[in-house]
Amino acid sequence: MTEYTPHDGFLPRLGPENWLATGSAKLQIPVGHRASGTSGSDRHFLLVTAPFGPFSRHLAAALRDEGARCSRVLLNGGDLIDWGVRDAAVYRGDADAWPSWIRAHLIGEDVTDLVTHGDSNPYATSAMREAHRLGVRVHVFEEGYLRPHWITLERDGVNAHSSLPRNPEYYVRAHSAAASRRPVEISGIGPAAVSNISLYHFLAFALGPLFARYKSPYAHSPPRQATGHVRRLAAQVLQRRRRTEALTRIIDAPGPLFLALLQRPGDSQLVRHSRFGGCDSFIDCVVDSFGAHAPANARLLIKSHPLDHGLEPHARDVAAAAARAGVADRVFFTDDGCFLSLVRRADGIVSVNSTAGLATLELGRPTLALGQAIYDLPGLTHQSGLDTFWSVPEAPDRDLFEAFRAVVAARTQVNGAFSTRRGIALAAPEAARRLLAATGET
Repeated sequence: MTEYTPHDGFLPRLGPENWLATGSAKLQIPVGHRASGTSGSDRHFLLVTAPFGPFSRHLAAALRDEGARCSRVLLNGGDLIDWGVRDAAVYRGDADAWPSWIRAHLIGEDVTDLVTHGDSNPYATSAMREAHRLGVRVHVFEEGYLRPHWITLERDGVNAHSSLPRNPEYYVRAHSAAASRRPVEISGIGPAAVSNISLYHFLAFALGPLFARYKSPYAHSPPRQATGHVRRLAAQVLQRRRRTEALTRIIDAPGPLFLALLQRPGDSQLVRHSRFGGCDSFIDCVVDSFGAHAPANARLLIKSHPLDHGLEPHARDVAAAAARAGVADRVFFTDDGCFLSLVRRADGIVSVNSTAGLATLELGRPTLALGQAIYDLPGLTHQSGLDTFWSVPEAPDRDLFEAFRAVVAARTQVNGAFSTRRGIALAAPEAARRLLAATGET
């Protein structure tokens, strides 16, 4: 046994009557702690990070209905409004003390299963590391690989950390055992998600003094991002006619058209799971290759992410890169346009590792992933490098894509959504069932 005294950021699991109290009780840490139970009655699920909105509360209710214990760590005011105060452990310490605190909490509360949303938030990453050391099972939620009617649930990691095989033959072999799943369609996700995100960040900001040592994972503060979103939306509305006409001229011009998809600035998929430090370096790489190797009549359209906050000068970066490469008259940037319509008109699509690449493959379009993507497989994506893509882009094999989609859906996807009532009603019970069915140490 090793003795550990939590620092003053530790608060024990609290009820509504004392959730802001402080505590400093010593905990006894058994060396070699392991998750002990596999049935609902002896399982304790601890949520460290969760999707914006009430999904975590509904998931907890579904787990409790099966006899499991479920609790959550509150890191800021947004977590408080999403979860409430029942079974909440409030962390108000600094980031440096977080790993030792979460380790002690996992042990002291007999946590058998750790649940996070994404695997790149620094708090989630540290918690996952400590859980693995203790033999606590780790489950990770993420937005659906197969959007919009699915959410993702995997063991130990998602996206570049996914356990999905990178061998196309596996999907061909496993396809027959993976029954095709037709999801219940979910609508209205966008407005509901925006509402949840806005409320979360407003409360995180408003209750900031209660969590003064919380360290935001974002490069830009939520208020600044909100300002950028409003400014971007206003420009899209006020300049819609002029932008639509300009985009139409680009699309309708003769010659091959290639589409490059930007990630959301700061996205971990871009920063942690690709060789690019940001959107600007991706732009430079793609435009330089296009200028040197694309046919003389080809055009390149670079499109921003739908959730881009508008704080980075993408249009200026594209114009500068195109001028350096000598293709200023054939390379364009757009902050508008229907994604699916643009994909259908494109002769090829270049992405980092966005799940939008799955939509382009489903439409049969040649796709190149320049980052670590679960779908970057021989037979699905272009495998011969960026420089050859402009002249001989490799189209996806339709049968392989169908096998890949069926297996991914069976192994990792839960029908539903994080943000809408209908989506949560579908997803929470099924996600709880899968969590409870997951046994064995990590």
